[in-house]
Amino acid sequence: MPPLIDRPGADSGPTEISVGMWVVDISSIDSAQQTFTAEMAIVLRWKDPRLAHTGNGVVRYPLEQIWHPRVGIVNETNSVSRKMPDSVEVDPDGTVTSRQRYAGAFTQPLRLQSFPFDRQTFRVQLVAVRYQSNEVMFVPDQVWIQDGLKGAGGISPSVTLPDWTIEKWELKPLVYALAPRHQYSSYAFEFTASRNVEHYLLKVILPLVLIVIMSWAVFWIDPINASSQVSIAITSMLTLIAYRFAIDSQLPLLPYVTRLDAFILTSTLLVFFSLIEVVATVILDNTQKKKRAVRIDRYCRVIFPMIFAIASMAIFAHPRG
Repeated sequence: MPPLIDRPGADSGPTEISVGMWVVDISSIDSAQQTFTAEMAIVLRWKDPRLAHTGNGVVRYPLEQIWHPRVGIVNETNSVSRKMPDSVEVDPDGTVTSRQRYAGAFTQPLRLQSFPFDRQTFRVQLVAVRYQSNEVMFVPDQVWIQDGLKGAGGISPSVTLPDWTIEKWELKPLVYALAPRHQYSSYAFEFTASRNVEHYLLKVILPLVLIVIMSWAVFWIDPINASSQVSIAITSMLTLIAYRFAIDSQLPLLPYVTRLDAFILTSTLLVFFSLIEVVATVILDNTQKKKRAVRIDRYCRVIFPMIFAIASMAIFAHPRG
């Protein structure tokens, strides 16, 4: 059959493309690479009377032999593979059905200011290459809706995403602006997920709190034991630096400070100032001013915990904001 170049009904308005999108699985979200790995099934339907036939079943055509909307995924990476052959099925009335299953990584810019208490919106965006909104129009697939799939889409309840909780999803038509004068018809599946913070609370934040509290032990040690005070302060500082490297491996190089960055910076400053306090009290003790050194230690026993508590509440207030 010769290729059909023109879209069906080109003189009678835009060609409607019915879309059904189902997320089979979401296996991971990589904040450092700003990608998520998913597997998705996509069904497209449109009417092409030129392909109507008198048979009882469907007729299969290779995709390149008929007109199709040239749908691509805007944010797919090179790792995305297609699990099904590029072919379509045509019903006797000319209804064309295209089915494809995509698996791989998709790019997604993330806003990580609230990390690790963040909530992100992820998107898989289809675009009809070469066709604008007045030529091709995406609509929800009525067959899926009649079968009970609200909005002609959804997410499998058994996704293997371990460290995120999916809160909601939606499908919506968009306009993809490749350039100011090149805007194409588009359709997107979006889902919102919040990061599970238990890992960071138990393995990052809680140990940091204990390290900071450990550094306050210098306020209860007599200035005469200067070596013990300095050892505790320096050990706390080195431990915080090691934590900094561990956290950096989970995030991209960001031009802004996240909530966890602010908390680690506050902890580092408090540990550093406790080291400065140790040096000051040792100097006072060596100059026969032990009473003043002891008085400073007593003040710091109250001041440092207050500063830490106030700063922590300010950093983590409204964590999902």
